[in-house]
Amino acid sequence: MLDEQAAQAVEAERNRHLAELFGDLRPYVPTLLAHASAGIEAMPPARHHAGWHLLVSDLAHAADVAVRILEEHPTGQDTAACDARLWPYLRTWGEHDVLLRDLALQPAHPPRPGLRLTGEEQEWWTARARAARSRDLLQPQESRYDATGRQLTVAVLPYPDEDEEVALILAGDIDSPHVQVLGCYDTDDEAIQDLPPPVPPGVLFPGGHAPTTHALSGFPLAQLTRDVIEAQHSASVAEAISYVTDQPPHAPAGHIAQLTEFLDTCATWAAAMDTRAGHEIAVRLRILAAQTGHLLQDLTHVGGQLEEAVAVLPPHRTPAPRHLAAPRPPAVTTTPMAAAPPVSTTSAHRR
Repeated sequence: MLDEQAAQAVEAERNRHLAELFGDLRPYVPTLLAHASAGIEAMPPARHHAGWHLLVSDLAHAADVAVRILEEHPTGQDTAACDARLWPYLRTWGEHDVLLRDLALQPAHPPRPGLRLTGEEQEWWTARARAARSRDLLQPQESRYDATGRQLTVAVLPYPDEDEEVALILAGDIDSPHVQVLGCYDTDDEAIQDLPPPVPPGVLFPGGHAPTTHALSGFPLAQLTRDVIEAQHSASVAEAISYVTDQPPHAPAGHIAQLTEFLDTCATWAAAMDTRAGHEIAVRLRILAAQTGHLLQDLTHVGGQLEEAVAVLPPHRTPAPRHLAAPRPPAVTTTPMAAAPPVSTTSAHRR
């Protein structure tokens, strides 16, 4: 009973705090929404823009409903009930406040022209970057997507046999054979300044159907799973993995270390049965405990790779709106499609 009352008190405090924040924000809501919509219109056309427009509309709907709720509940009258009704709509604003900022920045900070390379220079630097990446010498420093959905990465490339390095802006997946160098700079700070403003990154589950995690007391792995679902940068996923792989004495025992200790303890108990079956079970448990060592090593390596990736999810993974229904895809019809006009030999040759 006490736990339930404490949970209700925490929820009431959360709702009250969010209601106060929205009250302060309320006069600026129309301006924020207008600037975000203008930011989308200022971008080159891309497939994720419709999803962003829908999210802005979802925020506008949430704001309208929140304002109506506040007007229906004068100050001091049933405040707790009002705050509880506000929660779903204020949660929407809490989830997408960064989206409004990123969209509004697009027309305010247009991309700079950058250091242009000739076709021959671009090919030369691109070849060097690909070769360096194959030898694990290309070091990513910053990654983002532009308004068209193109991935841009700032990476540092050391000069061979020299104590100097050059910063490059690369377009595309840096591990793809199609990656291209767009610019060359003396420092990574100069390169980052030439990047276009960041656009809202995507989410892990665009459809909004994330798996349910059971955040039970004493089972923090569920919270780590939730953190990964909500992560906006590969470094955040790497940090979650570190909680699984940490080993004493430098850090509290992570989940794998705890699992190893648990399996060893179970093996000791089984061996203490002092029976043939007990000894066989103990051997199997110790084999499983030994396998966690290999898992720990592999997972630690993967966590390091995620941290070095400095990546965000692509913007076309647009989150689903919370209140407005996403438009349904057009229905499939059985009407036969008209045949395409024949291509003339002249146009075929030109293409």
